[in-house]
Amino acid sequence: MTSPDAITLSIPRERAFHGVARLVVGGVAARYELSFEDMDDLQLALASVLENDGYGMGQEITVRISIHADSVALAIGPLNAQELKRDLEAELADEISLHRLLSALVDTAELEEGEDGAWLQLVKRVPLKHPEDRELV
Repeated sequence: MTSPDAITLSIPRERAFHGVARLVVGGVAARYELSFEDMDDLQLALASVLENDGYGMGQEITVRISIHADSVALAIGPLNAQELKRDLEAELADEISLHRLLSALVDTAELEEGEDGAWLQLVKRVPLKHPEDRELV
């Protein structure tokens, strides 16, 4: 599935840079007039993955944001497949697991293995209004 609108952001893994990725997601949400709730869901899903040091591989992390006709997709990687897979499959009764959290925030969360490591694909179905289609007031 190709997207006419996409942004790729590579940042150092240090927590000080995570806010930059959240800010970019917020900017995309504003550009396409997503609701505050949808933007918040995407930012929280991204932060939930970025903040877990056990998922890291290498010095940088890349976030690809793709805009489709009816959804926004985030690809996050490369990640430690073993650690992430364990957390995605965990069903913890006494705490909120990554699986439960992502299930509440996005419509799909899939782990895809690549040559450079695993990539987490998050998709949120939302009504989108392309910036060029907006009426100017």
